[in-house]
Amino acid sequence: MFSRPVQSGFTLIELIVTIVIIGILGVGIANFIGRSVQGYADTGERQQLATIAWIVSEKLSREIRDALPNSFRLNGDNSCLEFIPTIGGSDYLEVPTSSAETTFEVVPFPNYVNADVDSTRDRVAVYPNSLTDLYALGNPGTISSSRIDQLSAGTTANALTLELTAAHQFLTDSPTRRVFVVRPPVMYCFDGAFLYRYDDYGFQGSMPSSGLSNQTVMGSRLANGRFDYVPGTLARNGVVTLGFDVLGDTVDGPAARQSINQEVQIRNVP
Repeated sequence: MFSRPVQSGFTLIELIVTIVIIGILGVGIANFIGRSVQGYADTGERQQLATIAWIVSEKLSREIRDALPNSFRLNGDNSCLEFIPTIGGSDYLEVPTSSAETTFEVVPFPNYVNADVDSTRDRVAVYPNSLTDLYALGNPGTISSSRIDQLSAGTTANALTLELTAAHQFLTDSPTRRVFVVRPPVMYCFDGAFLYRYDDYGFQGSMPSSGLSNQTVMGSRLANGRFDYVPGTLARNGVVTLGFDVLGDTVDGPAARQSINQEVQIRNVP
């Protein structure tokens, strides 16, 4: 008498239960991986926004700190900031205030020598205590209407003679006998999603509008950009405040946003 062999295998119920369990595990694993990848992507985007914000604010801050004191002016909606950059500063022995002259003696500049002179752009500023005549280039005036021609050895020991391309008379002496070497104004403007820098448009009596030809993009993906300026007093330095938002990618949902509000102290004194 023969016995039937025992057959092994899975029942239909066991197969269904197995498939359901595998499906649950698959959904859980996929959800975990998806959230992890999204977390990495969000972290990378936040780092990118922070990097853009840092680069824009650092570039602005470095140039603003070296601006000629009291040379800041804003347009009507505070989207543009204009100022006069300095490339050197020192003390003078004497400057022409009673009559126009082409030369006067200065203490050597720490970072400006004759080889650095650009006779097409470099000018001299003495005691810029107000905005009234800084951009007019009058004679007499705070900023020389003529440009710097050269630096040479002075008649006084350890001094330099600063020579202008034409005679100029300054309005008044500086209480601290400070002299600045300046170049033509620059202007920063927030326009749409961009921050632009304009230069080499020359001194203009009134603030120019944005859209000048010599334009450089300094930042993108920006919004709500504006400037504010509080002039310095005897008790504190002048302060430029810049504020803007950096926007992230909008492909997968609402754009991430990094808001920046930074104050820059103007440490130069007239």
